[in-house]
Amino acid sequence: VTMLFMTGKPLKMIEKKCQVSVSQMVELKEEEHAVFMRCYWQLCHNLMGQSQNTVELRGKAMDEKEVGFTSGSQANFNIVKSIAHNLFGEYELEAHHTIETGCENFLSGQGGPFCSIMFTFHRALSMYAMVRKNRKARKYLKQAKRLRKELSLLLKKGNPNVAHYVSLLNAEHAALKEKYQEENVSKLYNGGIMASKRGGFVMDAALGHERFADFLLRDIGDIEEAEYHI
Repeated sequence: VTMLFMTGKPLKMIEKKCQVSVSQMVELKEEEHAVFMRCYWQLCHNLMGQSQNTVELRGKAMDEKEVGFTSGSQANFNIVKSIAHNLFGEYELEAHHTIETGCENFLSGQGGPFCSIMFTFHRALSMYAMVRKNRKARKYLKQAKRLRKELSLLLKKGNPNVAHYVSLLNAEHAALKEKYQEENVSKLYNGGIMASKRGGFVMDAALGHERFADFLLRDIGDIEEAEYHI
């Protein structure tokens, strides 16, 4: 299910698979895995507008305030929360969430689960968004650089699934520079967006368009071009 979500498959299809999987896991008494699947199930409801909530995982599939999390399911819950925050544009919530949560060791130990690269990207993106909002927010910049470096190292080691993440974060990083070149930043954003689309990562492509539009509006003042990307 995580891979289906990462590659932008239809939310309705993912929602149905989550529902079936949760039923099977409950029957097998695999409660920890069932909680993880419920997180994605509820996120699908939120994204499809079938819940009154956006970033809170509360609705038909689960209520985050009533779940008894284990250390493992808590870490997986944090991953889904990170995705929700960024997809709904709540970058500040995600930045604070990143600093406060304690699941880093779970993700880094023995490489962590494969979805950790997606988690790392979303954390880094929120940090860059906060620095773009306030250039003096050094604590966010430090974290953004560290997380971007982690993904860059994976790319150097030959992991093809992080290429579009690195491209998008390189664009965010370039947009922070005082003497940035608009053409270079635009090239990086467009490259990251195209790489996301080619890989089937449509949600990441959408985030790239949104962040590029923010740059065009805030830094360049190009409303016409920004509207194309929104």
